[in-house]
Amino acid sequence: MSEKKGLEAVIEEIYAIIDSKDIQVGQKIPSERYLSENLNVSRQSVREALRALEFLGIIYVRRGEGTYLADIDSHQLFELIAKYLIRTDKQRHELGEVQHMMEEYVDRKTGSEDTVLTYDNKIMRKIYVILKKYTGR
Repeated sequence: MSEKKGLEAVIEEIYAIIDSKDIQVGQKIPSERYLSENLNVSRQSVREALRALEFLGIIYVRRGEGTYLADIDSHQLFELIAKYLIRTDKQRHELGEVQHMMEEYVDRKTGSEDTVLTYDNKIMRKIYVILKKYTGR
């Protein structure tokens, strides 16, 4: 395991396993026992890491069935964070400027053939949708 300590290291190692096994959204991740044995940590450490990942919306648990990789887009964490981070009109305006820069970029890149929502950049689309939600534009 890496030189990082505790929970963070276990979470990173679980992510590495998910990545190496190319586990996709909706697919089952390895069991606590498998993770514990392969990471050489206690099952309690694995449980703690899995609880943190569940809270973050990265995984979800079906009792008696297993643990699955979640679609982070459907999690409410963005809402919770935004309520505490975006509190002023100035902040909303600044986010609107970022949104506008994205629109101009896609316009220049595609010659007005695409919008940010139709542009072939999934991460940009996700960020844009989040910005749109919190700027009201």
